[in-house]
Amino acid sequence: MARKRSTDEGDELLARLGSLTAQARDVQGHNIEAAAFMGQVRAGLRALASVTGEPGELLARTNDLLLSLRSDLFATCTFMRLDPATGVLESARAGHIPFVWATADGKSGVVDDEGGPPLGIEPGVEYPVTRHRLTTGGVFVLLTDGVVEGPSLNIEDGLDQVVRLAGIAAVAGLATHALAAAVIKGAESVGHDDDAAVLVVGLDGPGTPP
Repeated sequence: MARKRSTDEGDELLARLGSLTAQARDVQGHNIEAAAFMGQVRAGLRALASVTGEPGELLARTNDLLLSLRSDLFATCTFMRLDPATGVLESARAGHIPFVWATADGKSGVVDDEGGPPLGIEPGVEYPVTRHRLTTGGVFVLLTDGVVEGPSLNIEDGLDQVVRLAGIAAVAGLATHALAAAVIKGAESVGHDDDAAVLVVGLDGPGTPP
């Protein structure tokens, strides 16, 4: 069974066909224009997700859509799709910080993927898809850089902090909402008031019935 918990309900999508899709987004700026642009990003992703659930293609189509709006802003995004029945995880990243993973057998880390540029900057971009097959339960933590980077904390140390928390949660079987709360609590150490959002996806194990 797959479970999700977010500190911002706008940062998640539950898709069709029994697969779980999740996204984390961030946008340049903090004014009304940026908020409106984020709304366009959200709407574009939702609309295009009804056409394709393949993460790389979804980001590429969203990128082209945003460019057609001729905005001066850009957005970053991580989009992932998880099939709880098979344990197959697919993800693609557009200028966003990588997500953190941890499994019940004690392994944890930051996903090693190629990624691509932010959305709304360069036309015709292809976003590589990273695929993994999970053989045990675990958690995935998607977040914005405001959670792990700031004047008082560099991004490497911030991600290491999340890796430690995720590793403890995965081994102990903690609830996704507890891990999300712990990660967002850690954001208090970054030294600024930038937007901070966390989305935790938990998998009990491939093929586990709901």
